[in-house]
Amino acid sequence: MSHTDAPVGSDADAQSAAISRSGISVRKGIPLVLGAASCWATSGVLLKQILLSYAPTPLTLAFWRDFLTFIVLILVLTAFRRELLRVRRRDLPALIGLGVISVGLFHILWVYAVALVGVAPAHVFNYTAPAFAVVLSWLLWREPITWRKMTSVILTSVGCVLVARAYDLTQIRLNWVGILAGLGTGITWATYGIFGKISLHRYTPWTLVTYAFGFAALTILLPQPLRALSFPWSQPWHIWFWLWLLALVPTVGGFCLYTWGLRYLSASTAVITVSVETFLAAVLAFLIFGDVLSLLQILGGVMIVISVAVLSTEKQG
Repeated sequence: MSHTDAPVGSDADAQSAAISRSGISVRKGIPLVLGAASCWATSGVLLKQILLSYAPTPLTLAFWRDFLTFIVLILVLTAFRRELLRVRRRDLPALIGLGVISVGLFHILWVYAVALVGVAPAHVFNYTAPAFAVVLSWLLWREPITWRKMTSVILTSVGCVLVARAYDLTQIRLNWVGILAGLGTGITWATYGIFGKISLHRYTPWTLVTYAFGFAALTILLPQPLRALSFPWSQPWHIWFWLWLLALVPTVGGFCLYTWGLRYLSASTAVITVSVETFLAAVLAFLIFGDVLSLLQILGGVMIVISVAVLSTEKQG
């Protein structure tokens, strides 16, 4: 899948050139990232369907999600756009970073954060990513830290606390290892936009997501025994149905849309905007499972939406 001087797809060069000419566009990027958030919001519903019938370890489930995503993308690109699988060796470090750190390590840290501090605090730690993305973008590219970005980060952070109900002290069981794992999810997720922006100058989102999930699956495979990876083979067909749906909708769909959105938005703007996924997931759980939405959760959702609206008025580039 890689060689020294392989030509990249002509589409990748054409798209990169077009974006260079047109500049970064909020009107194009935000709808793509909101589409990604909508796809990711279905993850909880699909995971719940799987866990109703079978309970693998979270790390095992994360491996199969990433591995099946990689299989889907490899099959599609091999059949229809094989040239998009060709990358130059000099570009592999950024692609490896995207897969190992931004996806693989993120999933590992997320699993341990949930186990050690609980679901709600883990969500809150995860959504420190916008703040980390703003700082990293400033350090790497001197992206200005504007009042709109800071307002959006604050609104998003408080909104996520309310939506995740992290104010409920019965859900919180903090410890240093869990806190570090939680902060690690925020940092690793923030790097997705950084590695993505570096690679998008040369490759299409399809190429990036394919390599990312190949390296991510390998990363998640390392810390767990091989016997733990055998769980789906003996499961009934409906488990496989939900697994493939998990790979297709929130993973292939969500990550491809988000990566495409990075073509038009700064890394910090993209990660702040996609935070609306937290509220969309809560709404979906209410509509499908009847999970009650409190007034504070609704207020948190409104704050996240306002943060996106504030950010959408800022000139990108």
